[in-house]
Amino acid sequence: MAVPWYAVAMLAATVLGASIGPSEKQTLEYSICGKVWITVHSPEIRLADGGNIIDAIELNWDFNACPNTPRQIGLFNTRPSAWSNALAFYPIKSKEGHIVTRIPLGPGTLPAGWNNGVGARGPNCLWPWVGAGDADIKAYNCLKIQPTWMEDNASKINALRIGELVLPGTHNAGAWSFDTEISAVTRDSFVLCQDRSIWAQLVHGIRYLDFRIAYYEFYPNKDDRYWLNHNLIRIRPLVPLLKEIRAFLDVTKEVVFLDAHHFPLGFYQPDGRPIRNVHVGLLEIIQRELGPHIAHGQQFSTNPGTRGPTLQSLLDSDKRLLFSYVDNGIVSENNWLWPLLPHLWANTNSPTNLFQYLDHAISVSPQPNSRSPLHSAMAQTTPTVLDILLLRGSLRANADAVNRNVTARLATRWRQQANIISTDFFLANDVIDLSIALSVERGARL
Repeated sequence: MAVPWYAVAMLAATVLGASIGPSEKQTLEYSICGKVWITVHSPEIRLADGGNIIDAIELNWDFNACPNTPRQIGLFNTRPSAWSNALAFYPIKSKEGHIVTRIPLGPGTLPAGWNNGVGARGPNCLWPWVGAGDADIKAYNCLKIQPTWMEDNASKINALRIGELVLPGTHNAGAWSFDTEISAVTRDSFVLCQDRSIWAQLVHGIRYLDFRIAYYEFYPNKDDRYWLNHNLIRIRPLVPLLKEIRAFLDVTKEVVFLDAHHFPLGFYQPDGRPIRNVHVGLLEIIQRELGPHIAHGQQFSTNPGTRGPTLQSLLDSDKRLLFSYVDNGIVSENNWLWPLLPHLWANTNSPTNLFQYLDHAISVSPQPNSRSPLHSAMAQTTPTVLDILLLRGSLRANADAVNRNVTARLATRWRQQANIISTDFFLANDVIDLSIALSVERGARL
């Protein structure tokens, strides 16, 4: 790679201003040269004795541009200070790489008061820390939440237009566990794409949510008819998830991008004509649940091919929820909606083909005639029908084959033009922290 990805974060931290303030930076992340970081292994690890490990912690490093590579890397439960405090440590045999530990993350409890409501501002660490060095620890980092990263970096990024930001997103954001009358499964091979709630995604730092909304007429209560699906499979009712978004917007100054990306069931006639009352019902629910925070598309619109309003203009109006709608016919009748957001989707089960497609698609985005100032790289592979029927692999295994390269690509080939990066199992990459650093970097160039 022409530019090691850690160099981007280091540049933002040392020259342009880190995404974390100086005193906090010394506490949460440190390195003279290179970078270490923690991710969560998305597939289960099956053990020889028949047991398994879920959410194993991964230790990652990149010392490509450093004159010397540390000899070892370790996992800690507090800020690393000495190897005697390590829970486990491993030799480093290459300039960059990763180790999958046999230690699970454990319950997904959020720190600093964010588990059930508003917590402390700024980045905060979950329990796992990583450290690397020789006799002494020379680099360390932790697995973080970034609940207020836009507010934390307001002076650095608020002059950016929304199409100039780098935004971490989740593909099929609502597909994190089933909540139906017949199932409450939390892990599934080919349906569930995430393993954290909408609230937790936002607290971790996700700012773009990809929703696939279906309609089921048989429910007597109108609110109960709208669901988040993965294609034809019901996963969770919509309204409770909108309430989580509202709760987050109520207690922060963050901007959230919600995308009605697909309507797999109930919204269209067989001939493709929209069922008006179903669309109207959804829009009424969105306005009821999120109305005070909705940034009206027409009010903030800019010309096709431009990059949209600045973050500052959204904050000044206190309208911090942008709702994109995949049907531009419906958008034309409701001027508060944002137009169809281009989704850069390779539709392939091959990681090689995925990255070949995204390398080109991102390089030519945004299109000069695009009505939306945003574009989303759908950075995940898509199983074929045969993959599903023959149980070849899983979405978790697919994400494992992709997520590390997504992190590296965002820092190098995609760093100049990427806007939204949507992934599966987002804790398996470092897109959130890198997006913050790149947004800060872009803001410094204005």
